[in-house]
Amino acid sequence: MINFFIPDWVQNILQKPLNINQYSASEIEDLKQKLTKFSSENPLVSVVIPAWNEELGILHTLHSLANTNTKYPVELLVIDNNSTDGTSSLLKSLGVSTILETKQGVGHARTCGLHNAKGKYILTGDSDTLYPAGWITAMTDGMLNDEQVYCVHGSYSFLPSDSTPRWQYAFYEFLSSFIIKRKEKTQPFLNTLGFNCGFIRQKGIDVNGYEIETQRTFRGAAGVAEQNATEDGMMALRLQQAGGKNKAIMANDGRVWTSDRRIQLDGGLKSALTLRIKKYLFKQ
Repeated sequence: MINFFIPDWVQNILQKPLNINQYSASEIEDLKQKLTKFSSENPLVSVVIPAWNEELGILHTLHSLANTNTKYPVELLVIDNNSTDGTSSLLKSLGVSTILETKQGVGHARTCGLHNAKGKYILTGDSDTLYPAGWITAMTDGMLNDEQVYCVHGSYSFLPSDSTPRWQYAFYEFLSSFIIKRKEKTQPFLNTLGFNCGFIRQKGIDVNGYEIETQRTFRGAAGVAEQNATEDGMMALRLQQAGGKNKAIMANDGRVWTSDRRIQLDGGLKSALTLRIKKYLFKQ
């Protein structure tokens, strides 16, 4: 369902500061305590998030995950991809498990998480995205309930910026939904995005899924719709080629709220929409 308004749970998180220095000692301790739920020594699920210079971004993501109500044992693993700001210190101060990956690129960071995670299932996220309380359960159940499902992916809504109101993004998402539905029938791997997907860890290792010829940067290139395969799409494609299903999680708990910074990087909503129309409707 397309949301023309921001849900209350998202609003509550957005009202919180992004700078940890604006929190009281008790607020920091409260968040730290909530995040201890991700300290399982024998997790069924590993939530893996790459981060590059997210000192003033990742706190909202952590707040959303702190509200998780899953019944499954889970670990949270953040891969610091050579951050030069205070990302590493912030994560350590909150007790979040962090690994440094010195090879620059999203694919390298995700590969590091793949090989260091302990869970049978990996859920991948991003440090500019908010996750509903039932996200971990909804995504994991999609694989637990059908052994033929190797990979799952959810939907998303954009967080509005000062320059773009939410209703405009809702309209954009409505138009995009027709393209998404078309791809879902034959190419679901194209709908599998790294900020909201999951897969069976060993299957991912078996197909060497994140190895791609050209590694992406974290911000991408302005005005360029991806031409090369992305590391998350390639993982999904290889899992499909290995005989697994790629299932869409349609429940509301499978819908995340993510930053619009890629849209803004492309010059705003109009420019981004034009770019994607040319790519999907008028491609040669």
